[in-house]
Amino acid sequence: MGVRFSRKKIPVEVYRYWSAIATSLRLGWLGTENVRTEMKTCQLALSPNLLNSSAVEEDYLGLEEHLREGADVSCGDERRRTPLHVAAGEGYEGTVRFLLQQGADVNAIDRDGITPLRDAIHAKSLVVVKVLVSAGACLEKSSEELGAEMCYLASLGDTEEMEAWKNAGVSLNVSDVHGRTPLHVAVCTDQPEMMKFCISNGSDLEQRDRLNNRPVDDAQRLGLQHLVERLSYQAGRNSEEQQLSVLVKGFKG
Repeated sequence: MGVRFSRKKIPVEVYRYWSAIATSLRLGWLGTENVRTEMKTCQLALSPNLLNSSAVEEDYLGLEEHLREGADVSCGDERRRTPLHVAAGEGYEGTVRFLLQQGADVNAIDRDGITPLRDAIHAKSLVVVKVLVSAGACLEKSSEELGAEMCYLASLGDTEEMEAWKNAGVSLNVSDVHGRTPLHVAVCTDQPEMMKFCISNGSDLEQRDRLNNRPVDDAQRLGLQHLVERLSYQAGRNSEEQQLSVLVKGFKG
């Protein structure tokens, strides 16, 4: 703060208040005689935390006020987390839509490489995931990383987060470095419900891993006969449906 100039123009207690803020923000002396400029600089330096605080409270009036005062809607805090990260992580659809309307960067990346879309997925907020994807959000992970993520969730039986990833555009046929899919994992961990979830969401029963094993091969190897029967039954149904589809197309043709 401008000690030599500002102190005479404002009350001591006000000066001390803004000096303390400037010091905490490591702004030091700003080299200006204009108190308003100094105060404005401090306010803008605080903007990221103020915006994030309003976002977590779904405080639209607060957000509007900060933006009207010149805050950048895509500014990040010390962890580079933006208001959109915060709102997405809380699953606040309305706040997310508001921030996007204000021009928030939908693919902003925080210090840990996390985007608002990733936060929404981890929050298991399907509606926010859809809103972000519609606004141009994209996944930054490689196919193998996505495969590892989905396989891990399959091992946990976490269908909710898997559904969120699916809404973000991730196929349940994605595989990890070993070529293992979520269906392989569901079978090997003896989770009939997870297996059912995978199949109903498009998992390929014939997909093979790096060792050339299908999910049914894993079930047979592990002696999980009840899963072998389910997989065989589903494979039979899929075959019948494919044959019927071919007949229908031939008839229409």
